[in-house]
Amino acid sequence: MKNIDLTKGNITKSLLALSMPIILTNFIQTAYGMVDMIWIGRLGSDSVAAIGTASFFINLSLSIVSVILIGTGVKLSHAIGSGQRDNEREYINNGIIMVFILGIIYMIFLIVFRKPLIDFYKLGNPWVNSMAEKYLVISALGIIVMYLNSLLTIIFNSYGNSKMPFKANTTGFVFNIILDPILIFGIGPISGLGVLGAAFATLISRCIVLGIFIFSSRGLINHFKGGMKLNIEKAKEVIKLGFPVTVQRVTFSLISITIGRIVSDFGPTAIAVQKVGVQIESVSYVTIGGLQGAISAFVGQNYGADKKERIIEGYKKALTLTLIFGGTITLIFLLFPSYIFRIFLSEPHAVAMGTGYMRILGISQIFMCVELLTVGAFNGIGKTYVPPIICTLFSLLRIPFALLLSSTVLGLDGIWWSISVSSIFKGSILVIWFIILLKKYKHSNLKNI
Repeated sequence: MKNIDLTKGNITKSLLALSMPIILTNFIQTAYGMVDMIWIGRLGSDSVAAIGTASFFINLSLSIVSVILIGTGVKLSHAIGSGQRDNEREYINNGIIMVFILGIIYMIFLIVFRKPLIDFYKLGNPWVNSMAEKYLVISALGIIVMYLNSLLTIIFNSYGNSKMPFKANTTGFVFNIILDPILIFGIGPISGLGVLGAAFATLISRCIVLGIFIFSSRGLINHFKGGMKLNIEKAKEVIKLGFPVTVQRVTFSLISITIGRIVSDFGPTAIAVQKVGVQIESVSYVTIGGLQGAISAFVGQNYGADKKERIIEGYKKALTLTLIFGGTITLIFLLFPSYIFRIFLSEPHAVAMGTGYMRILGISQIFMCVELLTVGAFNGIGKTYVPPIICTLFSLLRIPFALLLSSTVLGLDGIWWSISVSSIFKGSILVIWFIILLKKYKHSNLKNI
C-alpha cells in the first residue's frame, strides 16, 4: 500500500489534506443514521424511539471494537514512520483476524439477548419494543461488516491515504439514500418495511462499502497469500494500547445507555428527541473526528521518526482550527435550534424538547471538539491511558447529576445539563494536560514522560 509521508512538508497542508477526506468519510458514515432518521421521522416519534433504543447497543459494539482499532492504528503508524515493513503487515493481519472474531461474538450476543436488552428501557409500548428488537437483530447481522469497514478505514488513514475510505463510504451512502425510501415506504404496489426497511438499507449499503474496500485492497491482501496467522505478541501490544481507550468508550456507552434509561422515564418522545439530538450533534464530532484521525496519524508518524518540533507545531495548528470550528457550531446551536430540529421531527412537543436539548448542549460544543482532538494527539504518541482517566471520571458523574437535576424543576433539561457541564470539564482538562506534556517534551524524550 502506498505510504504518504507525514514527517515532511507543510504541516497545515498535511493536516488538511489528510483530515478533509476523513471528515467527509465520517460525515458519510454518520449520514447513514441521519438519513434514516429523516425518513423514519415521517413515521412518527415512536418509530424514531424504536431505532434510538436499539442504536444504544450498536454504538456499544463500536466502543468495544476500539480495543483493536485504536491499538492497530497507533502501532501501524509507528511502524510506517520507522520504516518497519514486516511489522506493518503483521499488525494489519492481526487486526483483520481479531475484528472478525469479535464481530461474531458480539453478533451472537445481540441476537440471543435482544429482548432483555430492549426491555431494560421499560418503554411501556409493545409496538416500539417489538420494532426495536427486530431492528437490533438486523443490525447485528451487519456487525462484522461494520467492524471490517472501520478497520480498513483506519489502515488506509494510517498510511496517509484517507481518500480511499471516502470514496468507498460515499458510494455506500448513495446506495443508502436510494434504498431508504424504497425499503421504508415501498414503491408502487410493493409495500414498505417501515423501521425494518431502514435497517436493511444500512446493512446492504455497508456490504457494498466492504466490497469496494476488498477490491481496492488487492495489493494489501497479496501480503497474506501465505496464510493469515495471529501473532500473539503483537496482538498483546495492540490490546495494551487500545484497552484504556476501550474501557473509556465502553464505559461511556454504558453511561449513555443508563442516561437513556433515565430519559425514558419522560416517555418515548424524550428518547426520540435524544436520538435526533445526538444525530444533529454528530456534525461536531464527526468533523473533529476527521482532525482527530489526522492528528493521530500525523503525530504517530512523527513520533516514530522522533520529530519533536513537528509534533508540537502540528498540535497547535490543529487546535486553532478546532477552536474556530467549535465556536461556530456553538453559535449555530444557540441561535437556530428549533429550525434545525424541525428537519427531523414536526410534533410541537418534540420540537420544544429538542430546542432545549440543542441550546444546552450547544454551550459545550467547543469543549467537546477540543476534547476529541486532544484524544487523537494522546493516541498518536501512544499514551492512550491518559484521556480515559479524565473522560471516564466526568462521564460517570453524569448519572448522579442527571438523576438529581431531572428531579428538580429542570426536569428533562436537567439531564442535558449534566452532559453539557461534564463536556466542558473534560475538554478543558485534557488540553491543559497535553500542553504541559508538550512543554516537557521539548527538553526530554516523550517516551520517558
